[in-house]
Amino acid sequence: MNKMLLALFVTDSMLSTASAWAGKSDQVIMTEAAQNMVTVAEAKKLPDETAVTLSGVIVRKTQKDHFELKDSSGKIGMEVDSDLWRPMGLKAGDKVKVIGEVDTNTGQATDIDVVQIGKMENQSDKWTWYNQH
Repeated sequence: MNKMLLALFVTDSMLSTASAWAGKSDQVIMTEAAQNMVTVAEAKKLPDETAVTLSGVIVRKTQKDHFELKDSSGKIGMEVDSDLWRPMGLKAGDKVKVIGEVDTNTGQATDIDVVQIGKMENQSDKWTWYNQH
């Protein structure tokens, strides 16, 4: 009986910790970001985990899943999972709309953790959206 209670307590503690660490769901981020369209300069001043929507042009790919976005107010780094950027062939010069969270890292520049990205297709003038999940 004591072993079963201990196992239940440990399992419950692990699940509570995992859900607290996981943060907001992508759906919550997208809902919040829809009401928070910001510039790059504004995003850099926001607190960690603030949901935002930004628009701009991809300047360059900086690492495996990292890109630099530019708008009229400046540049910011973005982490875009490969299941988002690869299907759309994301590259320098692409005009995009990004939904994600501000990510402030101690000792590093603020960037955006992307959960959804849309690319403007020149021919049709329509957004093609790519969701993380």
